[in-house]
Amino acid sequence: MADNDATEDTTYNSDKFEAEAKERNLLAEPSLLLQLGSALLPSNYMNLSPRWQGWFVRGQSGVLLMSCFYTLVSLGPPGLFFLTCIVQLASFYEVMQLGYSVTNVEGMRTWCWLLFCVANLYYLDPTVAKLIPINSTQKTALCYSLYTILTVWFVLSIRKTSQCLTRYCLFAWAHMAIFFLTVQAYLMNLTLQQGMIWYIFSMSIITINDIAAYMFGFFFGSTPLIVLSPKKTIEGYVGGGLVTILLGPLYGLYLFQYPYLSCPTEALHVTHCDPQTLSYAPNILLHCAAISIFASTVGPVAGFFCSGFKRACNKKNFGSLIPGHGGVLDRCDCMFLMASATYMYLENVVL
Repeated sequence: MADNDATEDTTYNSDKFEAEAKERNLLAEPSLLLQLGSALLPSNYMNLSPRWQGWFVRGQSGVLLMSCFYTLVSLGPPGLFFLTCIVQLASFYEVMQLGYSVTNVEGMRTWCWLLFCVANLYYLDPTVAKLIPINSTQKTALCYSLYTILTVWFVLSIRKTSQCLTRYCLFAWAHMAIFFLTVQAYLMNLTLQQGMIWYIFSMSIITINDIAAYMFGFFFGSTPLIVLSPKKTIEGYVGGGLVTILLGPLYGLYLFQYPYLSCPTEALHVTHCDPQTLSYAPNILLHCAAISIFASTVGPVAGFFCSGFKRACNKKNFGSLIPGHGGVLDRCDCMFLMASATYMYLENVVL
């Protein structure tokens, strides 16, 4: 009888281990739908080396992503607001999936997502905040109460002292994810109120920097740049920076000619104005140049930061949603830094 019990326990533990291993591999294995979609890429039908195959896959995915971005731009402020929410949600999911995999903590998924909801309630966009029947003071008190309840829940969930380290690790993991994602997404939505131009410009210019750095690194790169991101090269960093600084002001000036993009927004609607009367109009080139310099020098640091974090967890990517890029956060890591930097620049220099 005892032998049977031991066999059942061994089988149960084996099944449990296999289930956990399968869950951890979800980050590395794309879904069947994604595999089918990737199979339709034109590069799959070319006789290319793995290096060039990766180049074409990355390029095709990039074109598709840019097409989706400008499709949302055509929808106006609601489209960009929706984009911010989706990117934040997907990025938090990827980061927390990695957290569950590394810490092996069970029973905290609901807790982490409730913390995410409380944070988004606290950092609620002013336009959306007007739709809820409480004022800002009541909202702050509600968020504090909910956070206190979550803290009590967390403490009571610890049944053994041996669980402390891993559970506190996931506790801090969730908080840092919210700090990096939710806070900066909130600042990006505040930036949107100053006109879609600043949202579009900041997100586009860091993308231009990333593409140019990749191209220069692919064709001319030979000198490693930083140990946290082994594939990054000095040639790519410098070349991408120069292209960004040169194209940034011109791209900003191009966007500024469209009043629909330049005029401030209110309640997710573009207001009517004459762009030439805006306070920053006379120095639009200078402001775009300053943001471009930041994007080309400091902007890539967010990517290095995330690369180091992934390698500390022995992972190459946060996810596998985007062929050639990885997950959503792999594609948008630098954009979160640009969100806060653009907001700070507008609030303290431009306005």
